[in-house]
Amino acid sequence: PIAEPAQAMARRAECLIARLATCHGLSGLGDGLVVGRGFPAPPSFIEPRLLNASDDQLMQVIADGRGLMYGYASRIQPDERWAIVAHLRVLQLSQHANLQTLPPTVRQAFEESGQ
Repeated sequence: PIAEPAQAMARRAECLIARLATCHGLSGLGDGLVVGRGFPAPPSFIEPRLLNASDDQLMQVIADGRGLMYGYASRIQPDERWAIVAHLRVLQLSQHANLQTLPPTVRQAFEESGQ
């Protein structure tokens, strides 16, 4: 197959992230738009159960759904579901990173910023 142009891939990624953010929020903390409209909050991606879930487990939940979340198997292709799992891992790392694992220059910049 012919690789997609970079712009098309970026747009598709934005669409997938928007789907995720509707319920889980942009940061993955379970504070999406639907929560503000009275829908029960979904789990935060940084709770231990999800931090410890395997990529395959996350793939299965995306495909089949769980709790109030319906499955996306018929709506999101497997390669796109893998992209979502990768994005979840980035969100988890951004919220749950160990400062000591950062490269020295990044860690120093972070520490100097006072965060």
